[in-house]
Amino acid sequence: MDSLKVSLIALSKIRGIKKSAKKELAQRILEGREIGDEITKKMKEAKIEREVEEDLQRLDQIGARVVTIFDDNYPPLLRQIPDAPIVLYVKGPFLPHEDTIAIVGSRKASFEGMNLAEKIGETLSSLGITIVSGMALGIDAQAHKGALKGNGKTIAVLGCGIDVCYPVENRWLYEKISREGLILSEYPPGQPPFPQHFPERNRIIAGSSKAVLVVEASRRSGALITARLGLEYGRDIMAIPGSIFDDLHSGTNLLIKEGARLVDSIDDILEFTFPHIKLEKKEMEELEKEESLLYQIIGNVRVHVDEIIEKSGMEPSRALAVLTKLEMRGLVKSFPGGFYLRS
Repeated sequence: MDSLKVSLIALSKIRGIKKSAKKELAQRILEGREIGDEITKKMKEAKIEREVEEDLQRLDQIGARVVTIFDDNYPPLLRQIPDAPIVLYVKGPFLPHEDTIAIVGSRKASFEGMNLAEKIGETLSSLGITIVSGMALGIDAQAHKGALKGNGKTIAVLGCGIDVCYPVENRWLYEKISREGLILSEYPPGQPPFPQHFPERNRIIAGSSKAVLVVEASRRSGALITARLGLEYGRDIMAIPGSIFDDLHSGTNLLIKEGARLVDSIDDILEFTFPHIKLEKKEMEELEKEESLLYQIIGNVRVHVDEIIEKSGMEPSRALAVLTKLEMRGLVKSFPGGFYLRS
Protein backbone atom coordinates (compact mmCIF):
# COMPACT_ATOMS: atom_id res chain seq x y z
CA MET A 1 0.00 0.00 0.00
CA ASP A 2 1.32 3.47 -0.86
CA SER A 3 2.58 5.84 1.81
CA LEU A 4 -0.30 8.29 1.22
CA LYS A 5 -2.92 5.75 2.24
CA VAL A 6 -0.87 4.66 5.25
CA SER A 7 -0.59 8.31 6.34
CA LEU A 8 -4.34 8.84 5.95
CA ILE A 9 -5.14 5.69 7.94
CA ALA A 10 -2.82 6.91 10.69
CA LEU A 11 -4.50 10.34 10.62
CA SER A 12 -7.94 8.73 10.90
CA LYS A 13 -6.84 7.00 14.12
CA ILE A 14 -5.70 10.11 15.95
CA ARG A 15 -8.21 11.00 18.65
CA GLY A 16 -9.24 14.45 19.76
CA ILE A 17 -9.46 16.00 16.28
CA LYS A 18 -12.80 16.87 14.69
CA LYS A 19 -13.67 14.99 11.53
CA SER A 20 -13.99 18.23 9.57
CA ALA A 21 -10.48 19.22 10.70
CA LYS A 22 -9.15 15.82 9.67
CA LYS A 23 -10.56 16.38 6.21
CA GLU A 24 -8.49 19.57 5.92
CA LEU A 25 -5.38 17.80 7.23
CA ALA A 26 -5.92 14.99 4.73
CA GLN A 27 -5.95 17.56 1.92
CA ARG A 28 -2.66 18.94 3.21
CA ILE A 29 -1.14 15.45 3.22
CA LEU A 30 -2.29 14.89 -0.35
CA GLU A 31 -0.72 18.16 -1.47
CA GLY A 32 2.51 17.53 0.45
CA ARG A 33 2.01 20.57 2.68
CA GLU A 34 2.94 20.91 6.35
CA ILE A 35 0.38 19.55 8.80
CA GLY A 36 1.95 20.81 12.03
CA ASP A 37 4.56 19.41 14.40
CA GLU A 38 2.03 18.11 16.94
CA ILE A 39 0.06 16.12 14.34
CA THR A 40 3.24 14.83 12.73
CA LYS A 41 4.49 13.65 16.11
CA LYS A 42 1.26 11.81 16.84
CA MET A 43 1.27 10.15 13.45
CA LYS A 44 4.78 8.87 14.03
CA GLU A 45 3.95 7.29 17.36
CA ALA A 46 4.85 3.60 17.32
CA LYS A 47 1.43 2.56 18.60
CA ILE A 48 -0.37 4.04 15.62
CA GLU A 49 2.14 2.57 13.20
CA ARG A 50 1.65 -0.87 14.71
CA GLU A 51 -2.12 -0.49 14.58
CA VAL A 52 -2.00 0.42 10.89
CA GLU A 53 0.15 -2.63 10.14
CA GLU A 54 -2.20 -4.92 12.03
CA ASP A 55 -5.24 -3.40 10.27
CA LEU A 56 -3.75 -3.95 6.83
CA GLN A 57 -2.94 -7.57 7.65
CA ARG A 58 -6.47 -8.18 8.93
CA LEU A 59 -8.05 -6.53 5.88
CA ASP A 60 -5.99 -8.72 3.60
CA GLN A 61 -7.12 -11.83 5.48
CA ILE A 62 -10.82 -11.07 5.11
CA GLY A 63 -10.68 -9.73 1.55
CA ALA A 64 -11.45 -6.12 2.49
CA ARG A 65 -9.69 -2.93 1.42
CA VAL A 66 -9.13 0.72 2.25
CA VAL A 67 -10.72 3.57 0.29
CA THR A 68 -9.69 7.18 0.98
CA ILE A 69 -11.63 10.35 0.34
CA PHE A 70 -9.37 11.04 -2.64
CA ASP A 71 -10.08 7.72 -4.40
CA ASP A 72 -12.45 7.48 -7.38
CA ASN A 73 -14.43 4.65 -5.75
CA TYR A 74 -15.21 6.66 -2.60
CA PRO A 75 -19.01 7.27 -2.37
CA PRO A 76 -19.41 10.46 -4.44
CA LEU A 77 -22.18 12.08 -2.39
CA LEU A 78 -20.48 11.29 0.92
CA ARG A 79 -17.40 13.24 -0.16
CA GLN A 80 -19.54 16.42 -0.18
CA ILE A 81 -20.47 16.50 3.52
CA PRO A 82 -18.31 18.56 5.93
CA ASP A 83 -17.57 15.68 8.32
CA ALA A 84 -16.92 12.96 5.74
CA PRO A 85 -14.57 10.21 6.95
CA ILE A 86 -11.18 10.42 5.27
CA VAL A 87 -10.81 6.64 5.31
CA LEU A 88 -13.38 3.90 4.75
CA TYR A 89 -12.87 0.18 5.19
CA VAL A 90 -14.90 -1.63 2.54
CA LYS A 91 -15.77 -5.17 1.55
CA GLY A 92 -17.67 -6.27 -1.55
CA PRO A 93 -17.57 -5.85 -5.34
CA PHE A 94 -20.12 -3.05 -5.69
CA LEU A 95 -18.97 0.45 -6.71
CA PRO A 96 -20.99 3.39 -5.31
CA HIS A 97 -22.72 5.89 -7.61
CA GLU A 98 -25.09 8.83 -7.14
CA ASP A 99 -28.49 7.16 -7.64
CA THR A 100 -28.81 6.17 -4.00
CA ILE A 101 -31.50 6.31 -1.34
CA ALA A 102 -31.32 5.53 2.37
CA ILE A 103 -34.18 3.37 3.64
CA VAL A 104 -34.29 3.31 7.43
CA GLY A 105 -36.67 2.64 10.28
CA SER A 106 -37.37 0.86 13.51
CA ARG A 107 -35.55 -2.27 14.66
CA LYS A 108 -38.78 -3.50 16.28
CA ALA A 109 -40.87 -2.95 13.19
CA SER A 110 -44.28 -4.39 12.42
CA PHE A 111 -44.71 -7.18 9.90
CA GLU A 112 -46.38 -4.75 7.51
CA GLY A 113 -43.53 -2.25 7.85
CA MET A 114 -40.87 -4.87 7.14
CA ASN A 115 -42.82 -6.22 4.17
CA LEU A 116 -43.15 -2.70 2.79
CA ALA A 117 -39.43 -1.96 3.25
CA GLU A 118 -38.54 -5.13 1.35
CA LYS A 119 -40.94 -4.34 -1.51
CA ILE A 120 -39.70 -0.76 -1.83
CA GLY A 121 -36.07 -1.90 -1.71
CA GLU A 122 -36.66 -4.50 -4.41
CA THR A 123 -38.61 -2.17 -6.71
CA LEU A 124 -36.13 0.71 -6.51
CA SER A 125 -33.16 -1.63 -6.90
CA SER A 126 -34.77 -3.15 -10.00
CA LEU A 127 -34.67 0.38 -11.47
CA GLY A 128 -30.93 0.66 -10.78
CA ILE A 129 -31.20 2.69 -7.57
CA THR A 130 -28.85 1.67 -4.75
CA ILE A 131 -30.34 1.13 -1.30
CA VAL A 132 -28.24 2.38 1.63
CA SER A 133 -29.01 1.32 5.20
CA GLY A 134 -27.45 0.25 8.49
CA MET A 135 -27.97 -3.55 8.46
CA ALA A 136 -29.91 -3.37 11.74
CA LEU A 137 -32.78 -5.71 12.50
CA GLY A 138 -36.21 -4.72 11.26
CA ILE A 139 -36.63 -2.14 8.49
CA ASP A 140 -32.91 -1.90 7.60
CA ALA A 141 -32.45 -5.63 7.08
CA GLN A 142 -35.60 -5.96 4.98
CA ALA A 143 -34.63 -3.03 2.76
CA HIS A 144 -31.24 -4.67 2.13
CA LYS A 145 -32.92 -8.01 1.49
CA GLY A 146 -35.24 -6.56 -1.13
CA ALA A 147 -32.45 -4.56 -2.76
CA LEU A 148 -30.33 -7.67 -3.30
CA LYS A 149 -33.01 -8.98 -5.67
CA GLY A 150 -32.57 -6.03 -8.06
CA ASN A 151 -29.84 -4.44 -10.17
CA GLY A 152 -29.15 -1.45 -7.93
CA LYS A 153 -27.84 -3.64 -5.12
CA THR A 154 -27.16 -2.25 -1.67
CA ILE A 155 -24.65 -0.63 0.69
CA ALA A 156 -24.58 -1.55 4.39
CA VAL A 157 -22.95 0.96 6.73
CA LEU A 158 -21.69 -0.57 9.97
CA GLY A 159 -21.27 0.97 13.41
CA CYS A 160 -18.36 -1.36 14.12
CA GLY A 161 -15.28 -2.78 12.41
CA ILE A 162 -15.66 -4.14 8.88
CA ASP A 163 -14.92 -7.65 10.18
CA VAL A 164 -17.53 -7.50 12.96
CA CYS A 165 -21.06 -8.62 12.11
CA TYR A 166 -23.57 -6.74 14.23
CA PRO A 167 -26.19 -7.79 15.02
CA VAL A 168 -25.09 -11.42 14.89
CA GLU A 169 -28.58 -12.46 13.73
CA ASN A 170 -27.78 -10.79 10.39
CA ARG A 171 -24.74 -12.92 9.61
CA TRP A 172 -26.45 -14.32 6.50
CA LEU A 173 -27.17 -10.78 5.30
CA TYR A 174 -23.60 -9.63 6.03
CA GLU A 175 -22.22 -12.49 3.96
CA LYS A 176 -24.61 -11.93 1.05
CA ILE A 177 -23.99 -8.18 0.88
CA SER A 178 -20.21 -8.72 1.03
CA ARG A 179 -20.56 -11.01 -2.01
CA GLU A 180 -23.00 -8.94 -4.07
CA GLY A 181 -23.12 -5.40 -2.66
CA LEU A 182 -20.86 -3.31 -0.46
CA ILE A 183 -20.22 -3.21 3.28
CA LEU A 184 -18.41 -0.18 4.62
CA SER A 185 -17.29 1.28 7.92
CA GLU A 186 -15.12 4.14 9.12
CA TYR A 187 -13.99 2.01 12.06
CA PRO A 188 -10.86 -0.16 11.85
CA PRO A 189 -11.03 -3.97 11.96
CA GLY A 190 -11.96 -5.43 15.32
CA GLN A 191 -13.72 -2.29 16.59
CA PRO A 192 -16.75 -3.30 18.73
CA PRO A 193 -20.21 -1.76 18.14
CA PHE A 194 -20.01 0.94 20.82
CA PRO A 195 -23.26 2.95 21.30
CA GLN A 196 -21.64 6.24 20.25
CA HIS A 197 -20.75 4.74 16.88
CA PHE A 198 -24.34 4.55 15.64
CA PRO A 199 -25.15 8.29 15.47
CA GLU A 200 -21.80 8.67 13.66
CA ARG A 201 -22.72 5.77 11.37
CA ASN A 202 -26.02 7.49 10.57
CA ARG A 203 -24.24 10.52 9.07
CA ILE A 204 -22.58 8.19 6.55
CA ILE A 205 -25.93 6.64 5.63
CA ALA A 206 -27.46 10.10 5.09
CA GLY A 207 -24.36 11.55 3.43
CA SER A 208 -24.07 8.69 0.92
CA SER A 209 -27.65 9.10 -0.29
CA LYS A 210 -29.67 11.50 -2.43
CA ALA A 211 -32.66 10.97 -0.17
CA VAL A 212 -33.64 9.47 3.17
CA LEU A 213 -36.88 7.48 3.36
CA VAL A 214 -38.14 6.59 6.84
CA VAL A 215 -40.56 3.67 6.53
CA GLU A 216 -41.68 3.14 10.11
CA ALA A 217 -40.23 4.68 13.28
CA SER A 218 -41.18 5.95 16.71
CA ARG A 219 -40.05 9.34 17.98
CA ARG A 220 -37.17 7.62 19.82
CA SER A 221 -35.85 5.83 16.74
CA GLY A 222 -32.33 6.47 15.46
CA ALA A 223 -33.89 6.69 11.99
CA LEU A 224 -34.99 10.23 12.87
CA ILE A 225 -31.34 11.14 13.53
CA THR A 226 -30.51 9.90 10.03
CA ALA A 227 -33.34 11.98 8.57
CA ARG A 228 -32.27 15.15 10.37
CA LEU A 229 -28.66 14.66 9.33
CA GLY A 230 -29.89 14.23 5.77
CA LEU A 231 -31.75 17.53 6.07
CA GLU A 232 -28.51 19.23 7.20
CA TYR A 233 -26.74 17.83 4.14
CA GLY A 234 -29.46 19.03 1.76
CA ARG A 235 -30.90 15.57 1.04
CA ASP A 236 -34.54 14.88 0.19
CA ILE A 237 -36.39 13.67 3.30
CA MET A 238 -39.40 11.38 2.89
CA ALA A 239 -41.60 9.38 5.25
CA ILE A 240 -44.48 6.93 5.03
CA PRO A 241 -47.46 7.94 7.18
CA GLY A 242 -49.23 5.62 9.61
CA SER A 243 -51.91 5.42 12.26
CA ILE A 244 -51.89 8.22 14.84
CA PHE A 245 -52.74 5.57 17.46
CA ASP A 246 -49.61 3.49 16.81
CA ASP A 247 -46.32 4.58 18.40
CA LEU A 248 -44.42 2.84 15.58
CA HIS A 249 -45.62 5.61 13.26
CA SER A 250 -45.24 8.56 15.63
CA GLY A 251 -41.76 9.39 14.32
CA THR A 252 -42.69 9.22 10.63
CA ASN A 253 -45.84 11.26 11.22
CA LEU A 254 -43.74 13.87 13.07
CA LEU A 255 -41.30 14.11 10.16
CA ILE A 256 -44.19 14.72 7.76
CA LYS A 257 -45.60 17.34 10.12
CA GLU A 258 -42.19 19.05 10.10
CA GLY A 259 -42.04 19.12 6.30
CA ALA A 260 -40.84 15.72 5.10
CA ARG A 261 -42.35 14.53 1.84
CA LEU A 262 -45.32 12.19 2.38
CA VAL A 263 -44.81 9.01 0.36
CA ASP A 264 -47.56 6.58 -0.53
CA SER A 265 -46.19 5.15 -3.76
CA ILE A 266 -42.97 4.41 -5.63
CA ASP A 267 -43.96 7.16 -8.08
CA ASP A 268 -43.64 9.73 -5.27
CA ILE A 269 -40.03 8.71 -4.66
CA LEU A 270 -39.12 8.77 -8.34
CA GLU A 271 -40.79 12.12 -9.05
CA PHE A 272 -39.24 13.78 -6.00
CA THR A 273 -35.66 12.48 -6.17
CA PHE A 274 -35.09 10.49 -9.37
CA PRO A 275 -37.10 12.23 -12.13
CA HIS A 276 -34.71 10.84 -14.75
CA ILE A 277 -35.82 7.30 -13.90
CA LYS A 278 -39.20 6.23 -15.23
CA LEU A 279 -41.26 3.36 -13.84
CA GLU A 280 -42.78 1.32 -16.61
CA LYS A 281 -46.43 0.73 -15.89
CA LYS A 282 -47.11 -2.94 -16.37
CA GLU A 283 -50.80 -3.60 -16.72
CA MET A 284 -51.97 -6.21 -14.28
CA GLU A 285 -53.14 -9.40 -15.91
CA GLU A 286 -56.89 -9.19 -16.28
CA LEU A 287 -58.60 -10.70 -13.29
CA GLU A 288 -61.95 -12.31 -13.15
CA LYS A 289 -64.54 -10.37 -11.22
CA GLU A 290 -64.23 -12.45 -8.04
CA GLU A 291 -60.43 -12.38 -8.08
CA SER A 292 -60.44 -8.61 -8.52
CA LEU A 293 -62.87 -8.19 -5.62
CA LEU A 294 -60.74 -10.22 -3.18
CA TYR A 295 -57.54 -8.60 -4.40
CA GLN A 296 -58.95 -5.16 -3.57
CA ILE A 297 -60.09 -6.30 -0.13
CA ILE A 298 -56.69 -7.74 0.78
CA GLY A 299 -54.60 -4.63 0.09
CA ASN A 300 -51.13 -4.05 1.57
CA VAL A 301 -52.01 -4.68 5.22
CA ARG A 302 -52.54 -8.19 6.59
CA VAL A 303 -56.20 -9.15 6.67
CA HIS A 304 -57.79 -12.28 8.13
CA VAL A 305 -59.64 -14.73 5.93
CA ASP A 306 -62.85 -14.26 7.98
CA GLU A 307 -62.79 -10.53 7.22
CA ILE A 308 -62.19 -11.25 3.52
CA ILE A 309 -65.19 -13.60 3.40
CA GLU A 310 -67.41 -11.16 5.27
CA LYS A 311 -66.54 -8.16 3.08
CA SER A 312 -66.82 -10.11 -0.17
CA GLY A 313 -70.20 -11.66 0.64
CA MET A 314 -68.97 -14.88 -0.96
CA GLU A 315 -69.49 -18.42 0.29
CA PRO A 316 -66.47 -19.49 2.39
CA SER A 317 -65.64 -22.42 0.09
CA ARG A 318 -65.77 -20.18 -2.99
CA ALA A 319 -63.69 -17.43 -1.33
CA LEU A 320 -61.00 -19.96 -0.32
CA ALA A 321 -60.87 -21.32 -3.86
CA VAL A 322 -60.36 -17.83 -5.28
CA LEU A 323 -57.72 -17.02 -2.64
CA THR A 324 -55.85 -20.18 -3.63
CA LYS A 325 -55.97 -19.10 -7.27
CA LEU A 326 -54.62 -15.63 -6.40
CA GLU A 327 -51.85 -17.19 -4.36
CA MET A 328 -50.89 -19.59 -7.13
CA ARG A 329 -50.63 -16.65 -9.52
CA GLY A 330 -48.25 -14.93 -7.08
CA LEU A 331 -50.59 -12.00 -6.40
CA VAL A 332 -51.15 -12.65 -2.69
CA LYS A 333 -49.31 -14.41 0.12
CA SER A 334 -50.83 -16.44 2.93
CA PHE A 335 -49.47 -16.41 6.48
CA PRO A 336 -49.99 -18.50 9.61
CA GLY A 337 -53.24 -17.84 11.41
CA GLY A 338 -55.32 -17.35 8.25
CA PHE A 339 -53.92 -13.96 7.20
CA TYR A 340 -53.37 -12.70 3.64
CA LEU A 341 -51.34 -9.89 2.13
CA ARG A 342 -50.68 -8.68 -1.42
CA SER A 343 -47.41 -9.93 -2.91
